[in-house]
Amino acid sequence: MTRFRMQRWPAALLALAVLVAAASGPVSMGREPLFDTVLYPLNAVALALAGAFIASYQRANPLGWILLGMGTVAAWVEFAEGYGKHPGWPAADVIEWLGNWTNMLGIGCTAIVLTLFPTGHGIGRGRRALVWAGVVSAALMAAGAALGHDNDPMYRSGRNPHAIAGFGSVYLAGQMLFSATLVSAIAVLVVRYRRSTGIERQQLKWVTYVVVLLAIAGPLAIFLYNDSVAVQLAIAVVVTALPAAICVAILRYRLYDIDVIVNRTVVYGLLTVLLAAAYLSTAYVIGALVGGRGSPWATAGATLAGAVAFRPLRTRIQLAVDRRFRPARYQAFARIDAFMAGLRAGTADPEALEDLLRSVTGQEELRLRYLEPGDPDPAGEPGGQHPAGELGDPDPAGELGDPDPAGGPGGQVHRIVERAGTPLAVLGYAAGTPDDAVRLVVEVVERAGLAVEIGRLRVALRRQLTEVEASRARIVAAGYEERRRLERDLHDGAQQRLVSIGLALRNLQFATADQAARQSLDAVVAELSTAIAELRDLAQGMRPAQLDDGLDAALRELAARTPLPVTVRIGPDRYPDDVEATAYFVVCEALTNAVKHSGARGIELTTGRRDGRLLLTVRDNGTGGAEPDRGSGLRGLADRVAAHGGRLLVESRSGAGTTITAELPCGS
Repeated sequence: MTRFRMQRWPAALLALAVLVAAASGPVSMGREPLFDTVLYPLNAVALALAGAFIASYQRANPLGWILLGMGTVAAWVEFAEGYGKHPGWPAADVIEWLGNWTNMLGIGCTAIVLTLFPTGHGIGRGRRALVWAGVVSAALMAAGAALGHDNDPMYRSGRNPHAIAGFGSVYLAGQMLFSATLVSAIAVLVVRYRRSTGIERQQLKWVTYVVVLLAIAGPLAIFLYNDSVAVQLAIAVVVTALPAAICVAILRYRLYDIDVIVNRTVVYGLLTVLLAAAYLSTAYVIGALVGGRGSPWATAGATLAGAVAFRPLRTRIQLAVDRRFRPARYQAFARIDAFMAGLRAGTADPEALEDLLRSVTGQEELRLRYLEPGDPDPAGEPGGQHPAGELGDPDPAGELGDPDPAGGPGGQVHRIVERAGTPLAVLGYAAGTPDDAVRLVVEVVERAGLAVEIGRLRVALRRQLTEVEASRARIVAAGYEERRRLERDLHDGAQQRLVSIGLALRNLQFATADQAARQSLDAVVAELSTAIAELRDLAQGMRPAQLDDGLDAALRELAARTPLPVTVRIGPDRYPDDVEATAYFVVCEALTNAVKHSGARGIELTTGRRDGRLLLTVRDNGTGGAEPDRGSGLRGLADRVAAHGGRLLVESRSGAGTTITAELPCGS
């Protein structure tokens, strides 16, 4: 993190201005209006502070030193005005006189600052002429104020003690030249703003904004300054805003925030005017009805009308202002709102949000990665940061944390998208994205907060379904493996022991001469043969040994043992063991159903690989009419196939036979 260090001389002048401004408060307290005692020293400190920052960061920029001088002079003027109001203090008249005419030096520099802004050098001939005109006008006004009678009302005694006859025209000439210079500087500033682009345009926008406010407040001050405290406060606030705007613009700190400030000013300015008009008109109407505009009913009714109209009126004004002054934001919001309406109506897909965000913001590298509900590290891949604030005016639909200062892989900055304090997704955009584009991205994502939450829930649901399918497949695979172990144990253990016992009994039968014993042994051997056959059938039901030679061999052997003729079209491909076992049992059940229930004369069996899936079809030419939902056999097949992430389709129209199709994922 870069640490700011103020240079020695700017810091010294700033400290002097702060000390003098602070001293002016106690000196002036009770001798002038409170706002004058508080706000104008603050204006002096603001001028000096802005100048100190600029002079420390950009020592070659004369604007820093000019603002420092203006701030120091303004602090001195406030102190001198207060000191001069104490006639018994030493040199009170002299200090009052010094403060009166030095004030003109600070006022005269205003046009110079506007002309030199923002770099202070590289200006053309016309702007150089304006700078010299500003210098001359400041000197003339200071000389006229020091030695003329034009500023007599500003003195405690009502008369300049050091005035010399004939200097009145000097002050008047200085005022006229200053007015012309100031108007010209503002006109040049506006022209430069209209012609500028990029960063320079944003810098000029800051100062132009304050100048526009001055242009509104200035005429009011000419006519109402001495009669309206509100106008006096407005002038003090706007004048203080000028050095702040200059400092922000030159140092480029939150440079693009001016767009939001201008937008809010226009919106709330219009809103205030319209609500005031609505309040007054409502109060007048209700007052006329109830007899008296000062009636509590009129006040209550007007207040209620203003409260009811506030939100819809603000929304309409905001849209109108955005359409005129921020068309990109307006169009982006319009598309997002249309998408949200489609989402609520069920016609829009939440998964399309990321592409929509790229389109409306123009940021092709924008990425939106949804977070799992239990993610312990929402700042994980693709880039990490933890939410620590908000940017802009967040919509309740969602919030974005501050950007990750370290960025992420691939030169991206990442933010956590939240809703009601719950992390929903990670938003990523290019690290070099301009501030205004970043603000648009943030505002658009916040407006689409509900869509982000729905998308995140959909992703979480799909992940859970995938995990369920995977767990089902693992359970089925474990079952097949256990059946295969039992089949081997039966074949190699109990079945072999019974065969050995049967052979031993045959040997004993041949060795004995007792006919009755021979017959008894023959019956025992027959029972053993039946038990061996049953064990063999049981072992094959678990997993047929023919599958060791592949699905092709096992299905052909199964088709050969089927009572109906079966046409077999099978490829030689091998598949995972659990897939082959599932396919084998599906064919077994399908052939059994065809033999028992279909009345078919023939069956077709086809297998093949397509798009990484085993496609298995059993078709008969029987009576059809099979109903999968009413029988347990086909339903069990469907469950067995679904456990492997596949699907089972049954087509069985009456008189058209039955076709059973199973699709099983088996890799590429």
